[in-house]
Amino acid sequence: MRTHIFIVNDDTFPVHLKYLFAGTGASYGNKKWVDWHVGLLSDIRRVRGGDFVIFYIEGAKVTNGFYGIFKIATQCPVIFHEPFQNGFQPSLVKNKLIYRTLIEPYEVYSEGVPEWEALDKLPVYATEIQWSLIYRKLKGKRGCTPLLPWEAQRLMDMIRNKNAGNSIANSKFSGGLDWDSKKRKIITTPSRLHYSTSRNYNFNPLEAICYVQKYQKSFDSYLKHSKEFEISPQYLRRSKSYETYLQLYFTENIGINQNLNPIIGNNLVWFGNEVACGVGMQKIDILTICQSGERREYRLIELKDEPVQPEVVNQIEYYVNWASQNSGRHLDGAFDWNIQPVIVAPPHTPRNWQDVIDAFRNYNRMRISLPLLYFEFRIEWERNIIFEQVNY
Repeated sequence: MRTHIFIVNDDTFPVHLKYLFAGTGASYGNKKWVDWHVGLLSDIRRVRGGDFVIFYIEGAKVTNGFYGIFKIATQCPVIFHEPFQNGFQPSLVKNKLIYRTLIEPYEVYSEGVPEWEALDKLPVYATEIQWSLIYRKLKGKRGCTPLLPWEAQRLMDMIRNKNAGNSIANSKFSGGLDWDSKKRKIITTPSRLHYSTSRNYNFNPLEAICYVQKYQKSFDSYLKHSKEFEISPQYLRRSKSYETYLQLYFTENIGINQNLNPIIGNNLVWFGNEVACGVGMQKIDILTICQSGERREYRLIELKDEPVQPEVVNQIEYYVNWASQNSGRHLDGAFDWNIQPVIVAPPHTPRNWQDVIDAFRNYNRMRISLPLLYFEFRIEWERNIIFEQVNY
């Protein structure tokens, strides 16, 4: 089960319901950084047709809450871009949504689950707390947040129970939906509004990575020829980092490009990016869950945009302890025999390679997970990325 939480408010939620789309975007202010925009894009590029969607209303004067259940509509492209003033269409006044996806009713209920019930009301067992949502609130806003399968199931069950199992719309529903702000309920209408604005998407993360690798400076020149980003030059952050673009490549291609299977695993059933793992705001770049028969495997994937350093094993050890049922117990059924840490980085430097090898081997001796897998990558002609497993 792949489920995504999209953040809305009292002003935008009616628009999402009437036109049946979900999105993530930018407000005007000092956050118009390139990496931030690509981070938003990485989040929403994670969705696939048929995935579940639940809306979270925040900033409400009465109460925040969770509403659903919807599905990502099968379309091409699944994700599209609304640049410049189009980001305010249709009928969005203050909240600009630059990346979007169409949705459809699946099992829509009128009443939502208040935030205090979903997050603050303590369950019998600590492992039933909605940690992904709590970490998201502690960290700050993320327009599109992945829910782990068991978290999604619990939240959906809460919504069903709140409505005594009586939905108002399903996949065969052809009418429209709207928001009753006084009663705090989703309501049906005789007909739905047609989403008629443009649906375009054209951004190549490999080209962006190559640009940074080649020039090792900000994207000023690159963006002058790009129609994907509405960012003024004074907002550009001079940076040598391209890790966000590498993450975008993964979220776009996981489950689609089979060449990634050695890294993400086979028989993929779930994946997420920027998975929060603790109140210290640490994040796993990519987390995948693979299932083969009765055996489940968790892959904790750390992406690097610089040659690997020995200290990376400290990050890996933290992630594994957070996940393992022998320690943090945050991943259901995760143990030392089915947690697979993976590191992906550009080619290593010879001067510290032996130190890296020693760090990898020392980590493996702890036997808190499967042995580390290490991959290096290179990009050819700005079109293909080649991953090679490196034995150590």
